[in-house]
Amino acid sequence: MKNKIYQFIYKLQRYFKIDFFYLIKGESWLMLGKAVSTITTFILALVWANWIDKDIYGNYQYIFSLIGIISIFSLPEIGAAVIQAVARNFEGSFIRGFKIQLKWGILGSLSALGIAAYYWLQGNENLPLCFLIIAVFLPLFQAAQIYISFLQGKKLFNIQVKYTALVQIIAAGLMILTLFSINRFFSGLSTSFILLAVITVYFLSRTILHTFFWFRTKTKFQPNAKEDPRTIRFGKHLTLSEVMDTLTSNLDKILLFHYLGAIQLAVYSFSILIPQQINVFLKHIGNLALPKFSVRSKKEIRGTILKKIFYLAVLISILVLIYITAAPFIYKIFFPKYLASIPYSMLYALSIIPLSCSMGALFRAKMMTKQIYQINIIVPLIRAALFFILIPLYGIWGAVLAILGVRIFSAFLVLFLFKKSF
Repeated sequence: MKNKIYQFIYKLQRYFKIDFFYLIKGESWLMLGKAVSTITTFILALVWANWIDKDIYGNYQYIFSLIGIISIFSLPEIGAAVIQAVARNFEGSFIRGFKIQLKWGILGSLSALGIAAYYWLQGNENLPLCFLIIAVFLPLFQAAQIYISFLQGKKLFNIQVKYTALVQIIAAGLMILTLFSINRFFSGLSTSFILLAVITVYFLSRTILHTFFWFRTKTKFQPNAKEDPRTIRFGKHLTLSEVMDTLTSNLDKILLFHYLGAIQLAVYSFSILIPQQINVFLKHIGNLALPKFSVRSKKEIRGTILKKIFYLAVLISILVLIYITAAPFIYKIFFPKYLASIPYSMLYALSIIPLSCSMGALFRAKMMTKQIYQINIIVPLIRAALFFILIPLYGIWGAVLAILGVRIFSAFLVLFLFKKSF
């Protein structure tokens, strides 16, 4: 029976031109990690939706939209460069990348202090103390996560999932305990104190856990000292190319907060919550593909990639249609306070399908800086323009329509650049 299964898989590999053994080995672990992430995200969403006021959750989402912007100073794309370097046995980039991110993260802390000062001068009671906490933790919080890139580059997906799953479970447990205590014993506290408690628990728990696993990875695997001098420079280029994308990816929540307020931002955040989990699935496939692409020629990739994208698009379309059918029942059962999110969520889910054409891992693996810059400048500019035009006019509908439109455009652009470059 075992031999028959192997023979069947070999036949599939010859037909589809996909390394199913690698996919099954890696994706089985990543799917386990995805399951843990989905479950913890869903449980946390239940807690937020049923125990905490919409106004507090809206402010919480706004804070993280600003964190997403200032985190760019920590050079987050160093991690992608480290993956492809480690895959080629340049393991010294792991330590080097950590030091670089830690140093540059200080700029993120200074930005957080600037935001705290701005909102304090504006008389805002909810945000200044939160950003003081963020300023303390941000450099190490970002840099310590580079152990994940090392494990991905070594194709140690089982260990990566074990470590990240433990981080998610422990951190989520502490957050649930915090939110339960607030709901049960401290519901009369002001919004500012509740936000401060939540932000502190989030960053303190995850910084400690990520730092622990960074040390464990370094000690257990003893990375060699070999470095590719191009890695850090490439990581900086990747980060620079992502600046516009990072700014505009968080622009929807910032504009919704300022135009419609925290409650409507909470409604929007819940509308995209579940569909985004499908997006995480696509990112996992990219993580699997990056080490493979790093050691394959352009000719090999060109012969098979479009067929693989087609099969992936079919799979994602099926998942999206299932979700659209089930969404009304999911929200009525689990998120009754957010029924207004249902129509937005159903439309937003359609925007996941064009993401099947994303080739970010391919361009990064081959260090195609020009194409990366083209994608990460043109697409964000269009996204920003659509957000500025549609959100003031149509509110949440405008945000969702903008995302759908820009993702369709991005898919066509990526396919055009692929055909031109390969």
